[in-house]
Amino acid sequence: MTLIELLVALSISGILVAGVYRTFVSQQHTYTVQDQVVDMQQNVRLAINRMTRELRMAGFGKMDATFFGGGGMHGTFNNVVNPGGGGTSVTVVEGYQTLILTTLSANATTGDSSIFVNDISSFDTAAKKYISINGWESQKISTIIGNEIKFPGTEKLANDHFQGERVYLVMAITYSIGDFEGKSCLLRDDHLGGGPQPVAENIENLQFAYFDANGNPTANPPDIRMIQVNIVARSDRPDPELAKVGDGFRRRTLTSNVQLRNLLSP
Repeated sequence: MTLIELLVALSISGILVAGVYRTFVSQQHTYTVQDQVVDMQQNVRLAINRMTRELRMAGFGKMDATFFGGGGMHGTFNNVVNPGGGGTSVTVVEGYQTLILTTLSANATTGDSSIFVNDISSFDTAAKKYISINGWESQKISTIIGNEIKFPGTEKLANDHFQGERVYLVMAITYSIGDFEGKSCLLRDDHLGGGPQPVAENIENLQFAYFDANGNPTANPPDIRMIQVNIVARSDRPDPELAKVGDGFRRRTLTSNVQLRNLLSP
């Protein structure tokens, strides 16, 4: 083998190695991008699925104006749907199944001022003082004696209820966008004392729009029958290739229209 043949062989080998390396780098970049896109899409879908599921349940428990009272639920919320934050947050009130299945331990009759339940641990007279009996009517808790829940003042049951019916905890659930540990997140607050908790990270934008039963935009909370959710998520890390013409982040936008099926048309 001559020196010229050796140099030619080395040159060809170098070209082949460079081509293989370039292919490897390209495939590695493609894999990284796809992995980030999949994570981003799963993140935003998880966020919007949980949020829309709870928004859809707004009003479960048949809450009327007397349920909230003059000061509102938690002294703040006066409606089933409470827009806030310039369209970037919303609070909905609904009956919520607790981890412990709570049921009536005895029949309750129209006009009764108290009920008896099988387990009282899911309720108290502070943040957990709002209940719904089988989704048919809601009451506030005045006092708890043993397993008896008493209602305040002259409040009485409007319907007959039977042993075994479920008793739900009524909560005001707020969805908003904010910072959590340095990242922009979708936050959920059940107002039970733990403060806002992250549902999904890297949520860049969140907007709510409200519509009445006829599909017209409305700013009047009692008229709201549909909530439109628009959420924008971005990748966790920037792509150097995209950074040449922008900030490098990939983004996905999802929009969902949530019908409030527990609210009757006005």
